[in-house]
Amino acid sequence: MRKEGGDNAFEKAGSLPPLTFLHIRLTISHIISCVHAHNYREVRAITPHDHELLVQSMSEFRYIVFGRFAPSILRTFKDFDYSLAQVASLFIVDEKGELTIKQVAGLLERSVSATSRLLDQLASRGMITRREDEQDHRVKRVAITEQGRALIETLQLLRADVQIEMMEYLSPDEQADVVRGMVLLAKAGRKWREQHESSTTRTEVSSTT
Repeated sequence: MRKEGGDNAFEKAGSLPPLTFLHIRLTISHIISCVHAHNYREVRAITPHDHELLVQSMSEFRYIVFGRFAPSILRTFKDFDYSLAQVASLFIVDEKGELTIKQVAGLLERSVSATSRLLDQLASRGMITRREDEQDHRVKRVAITEQGRALIETLQLLRADVQIEMMEYLSPDEQADVVRGMVLLAKAGRKWREQHESSTTRTEVSSTT
């Protein structure tokens, strides 16, 4: 006579589908991985060697990407002759919305007069619009146009295509690592932007009081 809760329990467990045991094993492995990852985050810090390796790897990757990215731009835009400051201005206005020329100059860390000239060039090419502020007609405000936004989106797509093309030379696991890393970098970038913008706002408020 068998004892209840003894062999019968194993028989019942043994009757479970094999997939159930696989799920249990995967769940346990996932928990262990999370614990290890949590402990790793607690004690791990970027060492000088890590910093040097990151700088070297990023530089090498950017050189390779730019070597493929630049010809793509020239093929797509036959007359692409925008300066770095002009492209940066488009990205800024696209991200932040309508700004005054003084605000753009502050973000570019350039003089208002120099910024005004490069924005005039963008306006003449239909990339941005300029208008007078309703409250103060001496203040000029700029905003990106659909044509300017299309240029930015095309540049981003071209660069992304080149980067994704490079990922084809990695294994599926390595590709997953890259995707996770990019998601984390984007998250870090958003946090940096929020903190930077909040500190900038506090500085502007204190300077006006």
